[in-house]
Amino acid sequence: MKKLFFILFLVLIFDIYLFSQTQIDSLEAQLSDVKKYKKVEVLNELAQAYLNESPQKAIEYSNKALDLSQELDYIEGEAQALKIIGSGNYYLSNFDKSLEYYLNSLKIIEGIGDKEGISILLNNIGIIYWKLNNFDKALEIYTESLEIMKEMENKEGISRALNNIGLIYMTLENYDEALEYFLKSLKIVKEINNKNIISYSLNNIGIIYWYLADYDKALEYYLESLEINKEINNKYGIAGSTKNIGGTYLKLKNYYKSLAYLKKGLKLAKEIGAKDLIQNIYASLTELYVEKANYKEALEYYQLYSTIKDSIFTEESSNKIAEMQTKYETEKKEKENEILKKDNKIQKLEINKQQNLRNSFIVISILILFLAFVIYARYRSKQKTNIILNQKNTEIENANTELNRKNKQITKQKNQLSGTLNELRETQKMLTDTAHRAGMAEIATGILHNVGNVLNSVKVSSQLLKEKIISSKVNNLQKVLSLMEEHSDNIGEFITSDDKGKMLPEYLVKVGVTLKEEQDNSLKELSTLHNGINHIEEIIAVQQSYVGVTGLVEKVALSEMMDDVLKMHSEMFRKYKIKITKKYSKTKPILIEKGKLIQVFVNLLKNSKESLETKDDKNRVITINILEDKQHQTVEILDNGAGISKENLTRIFSYGFSTKKEGKGFGLHTSALAMNEMKGKLNAESKGDGKGAKFIVSIPV
Repeated sequence: MKKLFFILFLVLIFDIYLFSQTQIDSLEAQLSDVKKYKKVEVLNELAQAYLNESPQKAIEYSNKALDLSQELDYIEGEAQALKIIGSGNYYLSNFDKSLEYYLNSLKIIEGIGDKEGISILLNNIGIIYWKLNNFDKALEIYTESLEIMKEMENKEGISRALNNIGLIYMTLENYDEALEYFLKSLKIVKEINNKNIISYSLNNIGIIYWYLADYDKALEYYLESLEINKEINNKYGIAGSTKNIGGTYLKLKNYYKSLAYLKKGLKLAKEIGAKDLIQNIYASLTELYVEKANYKEALEYYQLYSTIKDSIFTEESSNKIAEMQTKYETEKKEKENEILKKDNKIQKLEINKQQNLRNSFIVISILILFLAFVIYARYRSKQKTNIILNQKNTEIENANTELNRKNKQITKQKNQLSGTLNELRETQKMLTDTAHRAGMAEIATGILHNVGNVLNSVKVSSQLLKEKIISSKVNNLQKVLSLMEEHSDNIGEFITSDDKGKMLPEYLVKVGVTLKEEQDNSLKELSTLHNGINHIEEIIAVQQSYVGVTGLVEKVALSEMMDDVLKMHSEMFRKYKIKITKKYSKTKPILIEKGKLIQVFVNLLKNSKESLETKDDKNRVITINILEDKQHQTVEILDNGAGISKENLTRIFSYGFSTKKEGKGFGLHTSALAMNEMKGKLNAESKGDGKGAKFIVSIPV
């Protein structure tokens, strides 16, 4: 029975694929037989059919449809082609291009007055704004689309808009609100049996349960979504669902199934060229191999993750250069048009000249008496014409010279820009690597210093314990016991009659008291020794929790991270008699690169410590404030140390600048760079020398 079911399943999948391929083959066969408007429609249908199979192929056919539509002035075909090109670029993660094409299509459809088409495009545009993190704009667009669909009683459109509004609330971490919208959408779309939107809604509900840490429930929805995507042969949907299932198994610690699904998802994402999916799968594989302690594989996948991330950046840079090239070509074309206009003027002048000559001959033949006058008049006219022609020729030569000069100038600027871009990339890479190494070295040095201080106290305690054991009264007790053993046969008489025996009870009492004191002192030293060892273990444990996290974005609580930094450097603060005052507001966890942020905190605390060394050790204070508003979380580190002069407030973040004798001017510079990379800010405030300083770390939520 199971074998029969498996065979039927394979036949079903094959039939679906065959139907899709047959549709594409049929449309391609029609291209040679249709013309004009019908050809535009066939090209757009082909592009739509290829959208899930090969987004790049879909864009190629849509561009052909767009060119033909513009040639025929077929605005409906042009709007459809622009829309499909926008969708193709979305699947390829080219979100800026996608938004441009969608907006151009929307202008045309609004002119036609197609309400359903407007609503569908608004949904697509909302998705792009969501991808670009403009959530307010996305929510506004989706709400507008929902109202149009409700007015038209279009259930499919209503379900799409509800789904997309749910996505916004999910991104804003309002999971209950998001789940409510997704479930409403799923209920409507099941009524109309639109499997594309059903799979999409199921996947979104799975994501909500994943965020709520209900991984079993999330897995249930992801698997259902995967089966529907397979049924409709939606390759992008299959790759996305497979990726989500692999990530869920990773959370459930089922590494075998997680690896299998992630590898399948990666293969399919590569086939369709979905860079966003490939990047996310590389990140999940990195996390998986870290969990399995296979750091070699983890490093390889992290390098692949970084490479594709950089490739997306490079592609954006290439697009900017292409825009500059287009601007240059446009300016060049305008210059050529100006020259062409001047050539036309010359041709007209030449035509006028010929007409004048012909008229002269007519006048000469008819009015011979006015021959002398006419010849003179023509001579003067010719002179003026020659002057004008010479002037025009000179203007054209000057225009050509100026055009050549500008062409050379633009080429030179283009080469300079290309060289500058390459230098900036190399400098950015070098500064990032240097900052990372310097930050890790700074943390490691601080840990070794703190562990060394604690080890000194452990060493002192162990030495005291050793000396107390050597000088213990136990040896004297042994002598007393030997004496008692010698008189074991007459111990009673010995204690009551013998002079030495009479002293034994009193001596034993004194020895007991002394041994009890020794025991108490030894236990006290052992407790000190034990606390020192625990402190070393605590420092090392905190340090290990941050090893290897650079580059990975994680959810962290700033208060917990700051407490960990303070633990790692508690011995330094104790040694320099620095009092730490904490004022933490209640804040939500945020997404941030832990490794980079911890280096920033370490650099700032070290800077405050060095500033306090010049101050009286009885009044050294560092205050740490953690605040939150709607847009930012802020960490303020204040000290009452040496302060910063007004002219140095901006210079302290420059590379190589330092006010300390042995300072290298690197810590604050790399901290500022790190905050810029994380879209945050690092600022400093001070009322002047000797009046303390405040460093402000601002992080967008």
